Amino acid sequence: MQHSSSNKKILSLLSLLSSGGNAKSNAPALSVIDWPEMTSLIMKKGLAGHFYSMLYQSPIAAALIPADTMEILKNAARRIAAHNVFYETHCAAILKDLSAAGIESILLKGFSYMRDIYGDTSARGLSDIDLLVRPADRIRAHKYLIDNGFSLFVIPSFRGSREDFIRLADILGETHYMKKTGALTASIDLHWKMRAEFPMNNYMDLDKFPWWKNTTTVDIGDARARRLLPEMQFMHLALHFAIRHHYWGLRWFVELFLFLKTFGEKLDWEFIYQTASSSDCRKLLGVCLRLINDSLGDACPASAGWQKFLPGRSLLPGEYSFYKSCLWRDQKSRLAEYVCMPLSPATITGRLKMIYYFLFDAEGVVFWQGAQPKVPKLLHPFYVLYIVARQLLRKRDA
Repeated sequence: MQHSSSNKKILSLLSLLSSGGNAKSNAPALSVIDWPEMTSLIMKKGLAGHFYSMLYQSPIAAALIPADTMEILKNAARRIAAHNVFYETHCAAILKDLSAAGIESILLKGFSYMRDIYGDTSARGLSDIDLLVRPADRIRAHKYLIDNGFSLFVIPSFRGSREDFIRLADILGETHYMKKTGALTASIDLHWKMRAEFPMNNYMDLDKFPWWKNTTTVDIGDARARRLLPEMQFMHLALHFAIRHHYWGLRWFVELFLFLKTFGEKLDWEFIYQTASSSDCRKLLGVCLRLINDSLGDACPASAGWQKFLPGRSLLPGEYSFYKSCLWRDQKSRLAEYVCMPLSPATITGRLKMIYYFLFDAEGVVFWQGAQPKVPKLLHPFYVLYIVARQLLRKRDA
């Protein structure tokens, strides 16, 4: 299947601007770019703020780009900056209130390393604030958010009751909250487990990683936030991209690249290798590193270490090419997501286990159906396959 080359075009431009070469030497390449098309693609992918920030910091490169293009990116960047000020205010208030209540939290993604890798807190667009709390503090954090005007967001496609959805949160290890403030909406993702999405919950066991033992701090507005150490942040970003997004989504891939470009040479790679102790986890990290190396290697020397994490025996013939095709996709593919799930483990035994979880684990039925009506255990695999087929057909007909 042929996919649009828009992602390749954007990554080629990113590589050109990030390679560290003299901007004047890049003039021929920059001059032949179709800037109206490129600007449209960049904005569609939610990367306008970042590209404007890069160009603004490189006056020579900016001078080679049409003035109207810079103006469009500038206006888009201003909108992102204004939106982030709104989020920064909410984030700081929540962090201070949780700390005052004795509720420990770790700020994941978003603001946690935004200033380090983008240069400021206005280049990366935010859709929510991700906070990790300890399982024992989950109820208190939930009560705080509800008491402060946030409401629990229920996925519209979920077929069970609201009570079923709350029970589903125990499977996912997270809940989503929203609060309307004027014309803007603040969204909070509250995590109390660093678990993967179904059907990988029972397999990747990410809660055993030393997340809470390896943290540092960062200032968010007038609040002090706890964040993961760079080594743990890299693992979190890479596993999030591999497990939750199935190697699709340029925004998350670019952020992973930028983080690695900023911190890659300083990371303790032996610590990462030992912490990601299973061959399955190392494989996922290795695939992400190889994708970065193939797409942006000259701009990110640290990605060259992918071979240590990704021995050849951990991949089936054509498997890596499939992951690469996921990265190039313009549109999210539900079928590709379902194919990625059983491929994720590094061994045949692991892949068979994943298929077993997918077909027979009762959590899968709860995930889609809720507690009522109950599906007989012997019918679990047929029900799951029916749901998958229905979703694929609905996507095709959309």
